[in-house]
Amino acid sequence: MAANTGATFLRIMLGAELTRLREGAGLSGEQSAKAARCAPSTITNIEKGTTGFRRIAQFTELLTAYGVDFEGQELLLDWYKNAKGDDWWTPNTSVLPSGMPAYLGFESGAQIVSPWCPNVVYGLLQTEEYARALIESAKAADERTTDFVDGSVEVRANRKKLITEHSVELVCLMDESALRNVVGDSGVMRRQYAEIAELSKLRNVTVRIIPFSAPAYRVTSGGFTVLDFDRKALPGPVVAVSTVSHTMQVVSKPKVVKQFARRFDFLARGALADHETPALLEKLAREV
Repeated sequence: MAANTGATFLRIMLGAELTRLREGAGLSGEQSAKAARCAPSTITNIEKGTTGFRRIAQFTELLTAYGVDFEGQELLLDWYKNAKGDDWWTPNTSVLPSGMPAYLGFESGAQIVSPWCPNVVYGLLQTEEYARALIESAKAADERTTDFVDGSVEVRANRKKLITEHSVELVCLMDESALRNVVGDSGVMRRQYAEIAELSKLRNVTVRIIPFSAPAYRVTSGGFTVLDFDRKALPGPVVAVSTVSHTMQVVSKPKVVKQFARRFDFLARGALADHETPALLEKLAREV
């Protein structure tokens, strides 16, 4: 289990495993609910990762009905207990956009994070001062408080630990405009370029840029991120996340996920090779 895995992802992972076990046992949701002495809706919600049982005995009764042996029950009980805790972002939930807590849950358990970011520097690459300047630039327009700004910056800084401390693989595609759009001032931008260059040296981080001059395919409707997981921990398709009107929408339907993955592949065809990124960053630092 990854060190950065949050309680939300554990609930999602547990729900996926319980779904697999129920289907393997040939039981319906109603039959499972009868075995666990709960409502069928409870089984549905547990499999979605949105809730748990009121009593732990109900969980063990369900596992027994699914034919899980003692060792298997011990492992799943450990997941279940840890999944009942809070995530690191829970204290700042009020500053998160709609859908963001669910996204952070998936992100915390991802092995590979593959974002397309067309307009601003991708969040996991941002310096704290860049993030603060970006969020503060919308403070008056969105009628946000200073506490909101502080909480948002804190969340962004903690998310960055995915790549700096937990070695999650990041494969980031950005449009050149994301780097040329000035946030804060020229000093903020130069330090941001230096940060991207430094992070790009990490073995788990790849940053590629689509230059203005490239006659490339571009997605203009907004950014998105494709997340991939250890299929032993979370069976099923990858999850694509799309940013729509300042909300985060988590998508897991295979057909839609494949569409996002295909878009990412086409975007990558127009991007500079990752070894060319430092030279472009140096050029931008001179010109800003």
